[in-house]
Amino acid sequence: MNRGLVVTLILVASILQAGFAQDTQSRQNSANITGAELLRMLRSSSSAGTDQASSLIGEIYGPKLNNGIIPDSETLYGLGRILMDYMTDHPVSQGRSVEQLVMEVLKDAPAQIEEIKAFWANAYKVAEAYFSHPSPENAEKLYMALPDKRLPSLDFKGYVQLGNLIFDFGSNFSILEKNMEEGDPHAVDVGFRLINISDGAAGEVLVHALGEILPKHPRLFLQKLLVHRFKAEPSVFRLLGEILNPVAWWEIPEDDINQVKYKELLNTRLALRIKALESVDDPDLKEIRDLCLAKLRKKILQT
Repeated sequence: MNRGLVVTLILVASILQAGFAQDTQSRQNSANITGAELLRMLRSSSSAGTDQASSLIGEIYGPKLNNGIIPDSETLYGLGRILMDYMTDHPVSQGRSVEQLVMEVLKDAPAQIEEIKAFWANAYKVAEAYFSHPSPENAEKLYMALPDKRLPSLDFKGYVQLGNLIFDFGSNFSILEKNMEEGDPHAVDVGFRLINISDGAAGEVLVHALGEILPKHPRLFLQKLLVHRFKAEPSVFRLLGEILNPVAWWEIPEDDINQVKYKELLNTRLALRIKALESVDDPDLKEIRDLCLAKLRKKILQT
């Protein structure tokens, strides 16, 4: 046999043997690492810790539950969140091995991922229909198609596509915002439901748009606050200060020495919102009205 070929075969065999040994060692490590250790990795403030957790989860989940396919990093992050929530709710489980936890807690995850993919695809289709024909009926359908809580990040692509469609600020979101300001209750429902899929800049624009309902439709605003107080993550009450703030950061004058213009703008808009709320005398809205009034009055700045 050719000597070069023999050397090559020996090298290939060595590489395969090393890979097998490494894979075996990796499986042994995942079997020995406890849930408590995994939880520390998942809660780590460093990317190295969370990446290590995702790697551990993937090396078990892929071969044993997902036909040998290790999911992308975003899906692994979502699976990690499921495991973290489970171990937080069931502290006794933290003494078990990572392999045991993955096999038990994530056994239904492949089917769950397909369900979430179908959910986002349907929501996207319904959202397209609403923005093509923004009727109250289509707004109600969109409201029903959106999640009533934050879903696990098991189809990041579908989540992002829907968000990009809705929070298209030059076009689609402006349609929804206009209908909200005109007092369409179904559009307002959609606005509050969107809290569950918004964050960052989209979240800031959304809460400002929700607050813009108040000056023209104070009764509707209060009614929807009550309806949605437990139907969003984070809760509407946690966001109430931001929703009630009448001046968005992008409206603050940049050349305003001593914030004179800002104070004037803020106090003028606060006065309008306070007056609007004071016009609502429904007994069932009194408590939430008074809460909003107290928060608005605290925002008034001395000029």
